[in-house]
Amino acid sequence: MPSPFRRHTPTHADGRPVKITLGQMRAMGVRGVLVYCADCTCGHHVALSADRWSEDVRLSDLESRFICQACGRRGADIRPDFNWNMPTVAAMGYR
Repeated sequence: MPSPFRRHTPTHADGRPVKITLGQMRAMGVRGVLVYCADCTCGHHVALSADRWSEDVRLSDLESRFICQACGRRGADIRPDFNWNMPTVAAMGYR
């Protein structure tokens, strides 16, 4: 019997989780995404505006389309950038 406290997460056929759509993300007031290289030893990441993609596109649908500019690996982990409108702290490179 499944645990009543375990949450079911929908997944793609290959096992990747199905993430929110850009429309759902924009409804929360978020317009940017953080893209992390899928290679855990690389660590390359970039912040991008999500305005170039339509409302019905899921974050998980975009992940396989990215190629890391540092190591060349295909695939990424894409997350909403909740601080997309915050100024960058010049001394540290963080927002």
